Amino acid sequence: MKNIIFDLDGTLIDSKLDLSNALNKSLEHFCLEPLSYDKIYNFVGNGVRRLIEDAVKFRGKLELFDDVFNFFLNYYYNHLLDNTVLYSGIKEVLDTLKECDIRLFVVSNKSEIFSKKILRGLGVEHYFKEVIGGDTYPNKKPHPQQILEILKKYGAKSDEFVVIGDSENDIEAARAAGVAVCWAAYGFRDRSILNRYSVDFVVEKPQDILDFAL
Repeated sequence: MKNIIFDLDGTLIDSKLDLSNALNKSLEHFCLEPLSYDKIYNFVGNGVRRLIEDAVKFRGKLELFDDVFNFFLNYYYNHLLDNTVLYSGIKEVLDTLKECDIRLFVVSNKSEIFSKKILRGLGVEHYFKEVIGGDTYPNKKPHPQQILEILKKYGAKSDEFVVIGDSENDIEAARAAGVAVCWAAYGFRDRSILNRYSVDFVVEKPQDILDFAL
């Protein structure tokens, strides 16, 4: 593999707690009952707007979407590194891939400003040729636009790329773009995803990435 596109949440970083805390703080601010962490984790992966929409809809208060959304944006921006960490082994994997001249990218459905702030705060932004967020282009995963824009910009062939991610969106976007896909079993989704999707590789832990990438 000459190029690797990483998902962010559930692949490079464990951000579940900060996302959950920010969402529940936003709901509580508007007198809505907080959600269980498991429920929130099921909502994560489609970007912030969808996360808030799913949460207020679940509480039967869709009319509060704008207020909750705006509160969340401000709160999360100031608290997105309270508990968020790189998955164990990711830093070493990035070091090795970089040393082998493999080009690295991030494609996330998280807003670009959030994605870059997290990667910068964790000291790994410099590993990536480009960080594309869910609002960088008109479409986000599962639409393939983010991936196709990278292929076009860097003049690369689809068979020289692999997408590594933990969600349905990553798999569908990679397939639609015609590139290989690797499922991160250590991420947010459980193994039942493999009953519905076929993937080219499965990694149980970040270090396993090196087994197929090198």
